[in-house]
Amino acid sequence: MTVSSTTTKVSYTGNNVTTVFAYTFKIFAEAEIKVYVDNVLKTLTTHYTLSGVGATSGGNVTFTTGNTPGTGAKVVLTRSIARTQVTDYVENDTFPAETHEAALDKLTFITQELDNILTGDIFRFAESVSDAGTVTITLNATDRASKLLAFDASGNLEAAQEIGTYTGNWAASTAYALRDLIKDTSNNNIYICTVVHTSSGSQPISSNTDVAKWALLVDAASATTSATAAATSATAAATSATASATSATAAATSATASANSATTASTQASNASTSASTASTQASNASTSASTASTQATNSANSATASASSATASATSASNSEASAGALAWKYTFDNSTTMADPGTGEVRLNHGTLASVTAIAFDATSADTGNPDVSDLIASIDDGTNSTHEGYIFLRKSGAPATFMAYNVTSAVTDNTGWLQVTVTHAASGGSLTNGDTLYVSFTRSGNVGATGPTGSTGSTGSTGATGAQGPQGDPGEATNGFAIAMAVAL
Repeated sequence: MTVSSTTTKVSYTGNNVTTVFAYTFKIFAEAEIKVYVDNVLKTLTTHYTLSGVGATSGGNVTFTTGNTPGTGAKVVLTRSIARTQVTDYVENDTFPAETHEAALDKLTFITQELDNILTGDIFRFAESVSDAGTVTITLNATDRASKLLAFDASGNLEAAQEIGTYTGNWAASTAYALRDLIKDTSNNNIYICTVVHTSSGSQPISSNTDVAKWALLVDAASATTSATAAATSATAAATSATASATSATAAATSATASANSATTASTQASNASTSASTASTQASNASTSASTASTQATNSANSATASASSATASATSASNSEASAGALAWKYTFDNSTTMADPGTGEVRLNHGTLASVTAIAFDATSADTGNPDVSDLIASIDDGTNSTHEGYIFLRKSGAPATFMAYNVTSAVTDNTGWLQVTVTHAASGGSLTNGDTLYVSFTRSGNVGATGPTGSTGSTGSTGATGAQGPQGDPGEATNGFAIAMAVAL
């Protein structure tokens, strides 16, 4: 026969129904055709049967029950003739044309297969390329393992490191090929596909059922976690530094307030001394009238005694104020509710939204400092002094905003409600405004005790003689009868 066709391979797409597929080239034996379904070589009899062996026009491949190619499956039928020569000519024997022609056909078929390989199935340079360079690979199997053919900087062929094709963000129901590169958008990790598959499930890849089909190339998640941890640590350090600075500012403010209180007390003592001197002068002037002067002197002495007591109390207050200059400020969180009830752990409430109109403050028993220490005994001790009309001061200052502050006078006993305390106050001074959640630093200064009553002063000196009083009224005239009777008696 003549060979007029160059076809050595046919391909089809399965539909899960068709079982018979034609091949249109001649084969001399059943072993000279290979059947592939999705690149998997199938076995004669087990997966399919064959017809048309030896026919010029070819024949059919019929898949057996249970082996029908599925929908979309790639079916390839290709001729593969053994590279052997089995025709043997006996010397001086007849020359059979058919046998010789069959041998020539086989050689032609082999040539066609090799041509297909050389022109379509393998890499090759075009005839016009004159600088192909080195195209021989000299590495052994161990050195070539897991590598790809590539060209180096000089254009020579080499076994290079594995590379992949970036296919974008991972998605479900997507067919991935070997060495496909994808990004896991849940954590920005980069993976390379190691097993051909169609994706399913969801991200992250690390918990996906197909995780074993991917190899992690870039661990962005760990890098992000480390960066976040470092940033958090830096933020915490900055916050700690700010808190320390704020605490120092609050302490300095408390010291300044206490020093001011001491100065005020000293001024009161000086004023009391002046009052005593003035009282003494008034006692001297009052001596112009003996009775009035004595009374005034006594009153002046009492005034002097009271003034001296006031001076003592003021000096004691100054001493107490100076002692409180180093007192700690306690950290609290502002709760903008005006209801006088337990504000919550480490929180403080005011009973009015206007700072100057506040008349009561509710403190939780614990502060907002680390560990929430219980400071209720300190708050409750504000009213332990004997000055019932002015128990002390409460100073509140907003963290990081020195211009936002409040100063209140404690005017009556502290109410301990077990878990929180209520303090009755009057406004002394304030600035700025508060927002719910603000951090405040609170310090307490107690008033000094009322001084003991001093001893009674000595009696003042006798005043000068007062002016002569007005002449008294004329007495009544005597009775004439009595006078006459006495005169007559003497004459007799």
